[in-house]
Amino acid sequence: MRVTWLIVDGYSLLHRFDPAGARRKGGLQAARQKLVRHVEDLAAGRYDRVTIVFDGKESGGGEGYESPHVEILFSPVGRTADTVIERLVHDAPEPEAILVVSSDRLERQTVSGRGAQTVGCGDFLAEGEQRQRHRPALSSRHPRPTLGDFFPDRA
Repeated sequence: MRVTWLIVDGYSLLHRFDPAGARRKGGLQAARQKLVRHVEDLAAGRYDRVTIVFDGKESGGGEGYESPHVEILFSPVGRTADTVIERLVHDAPEPEAILVVSSDRLERQTVSGRGAQTVGCGDFLAEGEQRQRHRPALSSRHPRPTLGDFFPDRA
């Protein structure tokens, strides 16, 4: 079955993607936003639905994370991102069409027991980097046409 839904354990991937991100200017919020944009780019055109789940609403809320392509969830107080991910997989009508990205081995075993596919964060990032390297680049000798290219010059 084709994977149509990508679910990402946000902090698990963030620690692999940008381990020092929370200590840089902008802090944790900027690091999360950078991760959201990176996942958005890696997932473009590959999945019908993309969800990133972060731990704890109290640790930063969802402000500034609007994305037309990625659903951002924060676990409610007293629950973890793992619990939310497990519930999403459990409630899905076709869990075998879900790919969960996490470095947490127990989490991966739990959701795979429900039928979801899993991949570690390092493997997910490596595969994404490989795909990006093999994307056809736009030729600088043949730039994309602009609106003006379609109208002749008036002399």
